[in-house]
Amino acid sequence: MDNTTLPLHLSHVQKSSSIINRSHTLLHSTALIALIYYRIASFFQTTKTRDLPTTLSCFLIFTGELILSFIWLLGQAYRFRPVTRTVFPERLPENTELPAIDVFICTADPSKEPTLEVMNTVISAIALDYPPDKLHVYLSDDGGCSVTLEAMKEAWRFAKGYWVPFCRAYGIKTRCPEAYFLGEEGTESSSGIELMADREKVKEKYENFKSCVTRIRQNSTILVNRDHAAVVEVINDVSIDEASQEDKAEEMPLLVYVSREKRPSLPHHFKAGALNVLVLFQGMDGLQGPIVSGTGFYIKREALYANPIKGLVNMHCKGWKSVYCDPVRPAFLGAGTTNLNDVLVQSTRWSSGLVEVGLSRFCPLIYGPKKMSALQTMCYGELAFFPFYFLPLWCFATIPQLCLVNGIAVYPEASNWFFMVFSFVFLSSLSKHIQEVLSTGGSMRSWINEQRMWMIKSVTCHLYGSLDAIMKRLGLKEANFMTTNKVIDIEQTRLYQTGKIDFQTSIMLLAPLVILTIINVVSFVGGVTRAMVTGKFSDMFIQVFLSLFIVMMGYPVIEGMISRKDKGRIPPSATILSVLVSTIFLSLGSLVLSVFLK
Repeated sequence: MDNTTLPLHLSHVQKSSSIINRSHTLLHSTALIALIYYRIASFFQTTKTRDLPTTLSCFLIFTGELILSFIWLLGQAYRFRPVTRTVFPERLPENTELPAIDVFICTADPSKEPTLEVMNTVISAIALDYPPDKLHVYLSDDGGCSVTLEAMKEAWRFAKGYWVPFCRAYGIKTRCPEAYFLGEEGTESSSGIELMADREKVKEKYENFKSCVTRIRQNSTILVNRDHAAVVEVINDVSIDEASQEDKAEEMPLLVYVSREKRPSLPHHFKAGALNVLVLFQGMDGLQGPIVSGTGFYIKREALYANPIKGLVNMHCKGWKSVYCDPVRPAFLGAGTTNLNDVLVQSTRWSSGLVEVGLSRFCPLIYGPKKMSALQTMCYGELAFFPFYFLPLWCFATIPQLCLVNGIAVYPEASNWFFMVFSFVFLSSLSKHIQEVLSTGGSMRSWINEQRMWMIKSVTCHLYGSLDAIMKRLGLKEANFMTTNKVIDIEQTRLYQTGKIDFQTSIMLLAPLVILTIINVVSFVGGVTRAMVTGKFSDMFIQVFLSLFIVMMGYPVIEGMISRKDKGRIPPSATILSVLVSTIFLSLGSLVLSVFLK
């Protein structure tokens, strides 16, 4: 049969996962309805003036519970129909029938994005196993830095003279030279001696290339140019070793350096022109396809340019579908952030962008229903409002604790039937997350780390990102872009590898973590002490447990304040400031509550 009539991939619904997910959604939703009923009923039962603090506290907590439930409900769309795909690369057409491909590589600041790593990405793209006459590689340099352009020329020389011929001759799969020479691929090939000889030769040339890039950085001023005309330069075949050139002449893809125009009077806010990408989602793949939100994707030119004014916002709304490709061998490899500061800075930027969409005329819950399925709309809605998790988490980390210190119960006592409802909701959420982590190859440690990072991000970068987006919407702040630092720091790497959080970040990002941890430590100790004195532990069990859970999740913060002496510890100044703020909060809160309780 002609390969052109056969599909290149087939999707398979994960039936067991669908059943588990839908059953959990049904049970959890039922419990949430019971929880909401309890809250509403309790408001009508509270009529005495002395119950005003309880009513107000419960109202704030109930608001957080509603927001949390709403975001959770939107997120269930991802779990409704997860799929996996089987691919058939052997059915690809002949080279002459393959479509042309443009590869865009984005960079913004060589002081934060190491030039050598960027050039490895360029070389990897040049060496892709694809017809060279149909492959065009563009480096989009939003920094307009001469260092990047000069290093790119050296990358071209090394790729054409040595790396691409080597990869083609021996069918090398790892096309990134840095990753290849760090690994062991090809060392036991049937080509044996010949491969090893050529490998050592190319490795020597690669070391020379690295030294050349290092010299370029050392001999040049690394300056991000924010005032220049647009630059488009095709990287030509220049001054390669002549003898080698004759022996190893290779047809090469087009390589182009691009830097858009920058003027101080014109706003430029987004790295490399804000190119967005698809992230690989099994849940959305079972609907209309994954969203445009990350790196590592291919998109049809027709889909990108069909409506230039609205570009990337409404592709799914226009009927386009996307597919999640998740091969056993990763299609893309990259470097992630390894310290708290970069994680929070990066996530703040993402949060701001998501909320901006949620507050715009393209709000998924308003713009999407008439153009997409309900489930797809929910997926987009969950992303747009995901940063609003900061509201319930700030509420749950402060209000019950303040009430606990002052002996005010805001949850049902252990003997009340609704105690089981609240317990079920909490345990159901945790157990489902554990199931998802373990089923995807993670461990309990992975689950704990994910819980901690979710809580840390929610009370810091989601808060600041949401405020940033709101201020932009109100015209109180201009858009900006902060590039994440990707320069490797040996001490930070050591802490990362040992599982310790590097707390070297701004006081603005650090203080919320320390403040909330201190508040929960105080409330836990105070709650247990009060329960032992009064003998009324049942009334406050949920509040005591909630404080304990937050303290356990915040253990790295406590460790960073008290026991750690390394460079990544929490600075004493941050601890002192946080203690002061926590004391003021608990004191003023207790004073206000005592006034109403009299």
